[in-house]
Amino acid sequence: MRLRFLRLIRIAGLAAASLAVIALAATGAARSEDAPTTMIILDGSGSMWGRLAPDNRAKIDIAREKLGALLSAPSKARVGLIAFGHRRRGDCNDVELIAPPDAARQDVLDPIAKLNPKGPGPVTAAIKMAADAIAQSRPAQIIVIADNADNCRQDSCAAARDIAKSSPGVAIQVIGVGVPANERPRLACVAEATGGRYYDITDSNGLNAALDETTKLAILSPGEVAGATEPTTPPPPPAGASLRASAALVEGGPLLKVPLTWRVYKTGGTTVLGQGFDKDISVKLPAGEYDIEAELGGIKVRRPIKIADGEAQSIVLPLDAAHLAVRAIAAKGATPATTAVLTLSSSDAPVSIQRGGMLDVYLKPANYSLIVVDGTARVSQTLSLAAGDDKPVDIMLSTGTLKVSATGGDGKPLSDVLLTVETDDPESPNGRREVARSRSSDATFSLTEGTYYIGAHSANGSVSKRVGIGAGQSVSETLAVKLVPVTISALVAGAAPKADQNIFYRVDRIDGDRVSIARAIGPALSLDLSPGRYRVTASLAVSHLSASQEIAVEDGKPAKAVIDIASGQVNFVPAAGAVPAFGDVYWEVSDTSGMPIWRATGSEATAVLAPGKYTVRFDVRDKHGKAAFEVRAGESQKIEIGPG
Repeated sequence: MRLRFLRLIRIAGLAAASLAVIALAATGAARSEDAPTTMIILDGSGSMWGRLAPDNRAKIDIAREKLGALLSAPSKARVGLIAFGHRRRGDCNDVELIAPPDAARQDVLDPIAKLNPKGPGPVTAAIKMAADAIAQSRPAQIIVIADNADNCRQDSCAAARDIAKSSPGVAIQVIGVGVPANERPRLACVAEATGGRYYDITDSNGLNAALDETTKLAILSPGEVAGATEPTTPPPPPAGASLRASAALVEGGPLLKVPLTWRVYKTGGTTVLGQGFDKDISVKLPAGEYDIEAELGGIKVRRPIKIADGEAQSIVLPLDAAHLAVRAIAAKGATPATTAVLTLSSSDAPVSIQRGGMLDVYLKPANYSLIVVDGTARVSQTLSLAAGDDKPVDIMLSTGTLKVSATGGDGKPLSDVLLTVETDDPESPNGRREVARSRSSDATFSLTEGTYYIGAHSANGSVSKRVGIGAGQSVSETLAVKLVPVTISALVAGAAPKADQNIFYRVDRIDGDRVSIARAIGPALSLDLSPGRYRVTASLAVSHLSASQEIAVEDGKPAKAVIDIASGQVNFVPAAGAVPAFGDVYWEVSDTSGMPIWRATGSEATAVLAPGKYTVRFDVRDKHGKAAFEVRAGESQKIEIGPG
């Protein structure tokens, strides 16, 4: 007799999206002020009609089925829905807020059932709309279910970074369904930027580990735990089924409500006769002996059962396991710290490493070591778990958030700046120790409560300030590096440099820390300097000429310096008939000591020379010429040289 599973849940990559909303309410239940808020973004682009192996079902159909089933579970959660690409082909503006977070649950369910994929994929516009819909509600998150990155020429990564800054505490979980390998980074960055996670779904089998991880996306009200719940006695099998199997942490314990992976075998066999993914499984089996297996995370239990002809029975598989749900929080009553990393180990071997401030795992009974790191905070704790434990743990980090930005004298962000955070340390040479740094002009640091010294350092100046951070506080500071715009130019032979006369500029500070500030080549130099005294040098490299000038830069007063490179310009030409019509002329200028200081070739030549007396000569074939001349600063002259 052929097996027919009445409640076999097809395992599909899109089930991950559904698991994320396992705790959503079915109707407009009463909501508390701290009820979690979630915006679901469902891909309605035409590619969602693509099919997933091995079930060969359309991705959108799997999404409809699973979301529809799990959106009926009661909780205090507030849920909204956004879809894109579902109304018009080729329209990148096709993004719709179908249901705001306060909508009745049926207003979310009905549109999901009717969604008809057809258009492009404006993912970026959808996540921006979701963040706007969430507004200031916390705790909150966005769940994106999509089968490709944005194809409407928008930068999803940049949008996610903006959301992380403007809406702290809103994590974006991204479930990528059959996303091409070259497009995955453009979706994964969205989750990474906001403290969420990216799930790479490629087919409907072999993803048990990933599916278990997605249960952590369940939307819980503060104090709720995604785990065991009443009752302890399983319900009877539905009509037509001969077996219903449920699971509990221990014998006689409450039934689990989280999805497990179920498999059915002939007794002692290895061929899977059927499988499902749900909190329980109901099947119709012919009389005989079977093994039923339940898997949750790293826990796997297999139990023999015997089905008599015409018999219907319900069983509970005890996992002999414990459930641990950890939240890392900055202070009492705070939401999970999205930048915290939690590492759970057993016998020095990592068991689970999670970002986003939460860790939710099912474990074998044992002693475990938990380490939570968030910025400068590091908290460790030893946990002893026994079979049947359903343990929520809050780790208090006693941290605050420090947002630091740096601007220049014009109030605009500095393009090249180093932000530093230091704390008192008597053992350090200068009495302080650096604990964090960033090359961004706008950075956020997680710091344990205490007093710190923040600094902004640019190539041309720096500023520092003392700040205090309390647990759970968010402090913002803008450091203005007082810089003054300075323009430096040069004169060559009494005039502005010509296009081919590159000037080498050097700026050195001559008070305080005597350091070289800048070096550049060009007709002029514009830069910002902090108030102080400087020496500016301008050199005409090809002529070995240079000049220096000291300048004083005062706060709030733009400065300008013109450096006169004392020199004159001389144009050398042979007298008419002095040289053959063809052939290069070799020119050489010597100073009064006879030392050659300049050479050139050509029918005529131009030299820029320091004031003084010189001799010039030319040679071409058997013709020679020589003349003495004098250069005066700022003058230009032409010298004709005849043979002799």
